[in-house]
Amino acid sequence: MNVSLRQLVTSLIALLVSIATVFLFTHNALQLGNEPLVFRALVLSIAILAALIAVYPFYPTFSGRPITYGVFICLPALLPGFLYFLYLLPQQAGIGLSAEQLSNQLITDSSSNGIIEVGFSYPIFTPAIKVTNQELFTRHVNVFLRITDSNNEVALYRAVRSRIPSTGLSVEATVQGMLGENEEFLFLPLKLPPVASVSGKVVFVISNLDDGATFTEALGRASQAQFELRESETGVLIMEFPLNRL
Repeated sequence: MNVSLRQLVTSLIALLVSIATVFLFTHNALQLGNEPLVFRALVLSIAILAALIAVYPFYPTFSGRPITYGVFICLPALLPGFLYFLYLLPQQAGIGLSAEQLSNQLITDSSSNGIIEVGFSYPIFTPAIKVTNQELFTRHVNVFLRITDSNNEVALYRAVRSRIPSTGLSVEATVQGMLGENEEFLFLPLKLPPVASVSGKVVFVISNLDDGATFTEALGRASQAQFELRESETGVLIMEFPLNRL
C-alpha cells in the first residue's frame, strides 16, 4: 500500500479536525444545548466524516475509489448521529426540571463551632442539591430559599450569584470571593445542560439573623421551608422542592 505525502497531509488534517470537533462537542454541552437538534447532529457528523477521511488512505479496499468509499462507508456512518439526535434523544427526554436536596449544613469553624468570620456576623447556609434538566435544551435557573414562620411571615433568600453587579463591598461579594474558587460550590445562575444533572452546594447568606444557632432555631419553628427554582431572566417560578431541616 503506497500512501503519498499529499494523502498523509490530508489524513492528518482530517484527523485533527475530527479530534477538535469531538473536543468541542464534549466540552461545550451548555452552548450546544442552545442549538437545534439538527445542528448538534451536523457537528457530530463532521467529526465522524473527518475521521473516515483520515483513515481512507489506509483502507486498501477502496484505494483509488473515493466516490465509492463516500457512498458505501461515509454516508451510512452519518446516519446514527442524526438518528440519535432526531429520534432517540427526544424519546429519552422528559418535561421540565427535577431537583432534590442531598445534604445541608452551616459553614462552621471546626475549632470553635462558630460561623466563619467574613467581616459580617451572618450565618452561611450551604445545602447540597441536585438539579436535573430533563429537556432537550440548556436551562439557566436561580435558586431561592423560602422560609415561612408560624405567623405566616415569609423570609426569601436568593443563593449567591457568580457575578455581582455592585462594585462595592457587600456580604454576597465577600462570600462569593471566599468560596468562588472551590468547585464544590454552585453560584447563580445554575447552567443546566440538556438531559443532564448538576450537583453541588448552593450558598445562602442568612442576612436577617445573627448566628447559626438562631438560624437553626428559626428553621425548627418554621411552618414551611422550601427551595424554589426560577428562570434566571424572567424570575418565573419553575418548581419547588422541600428543605430537609437541620
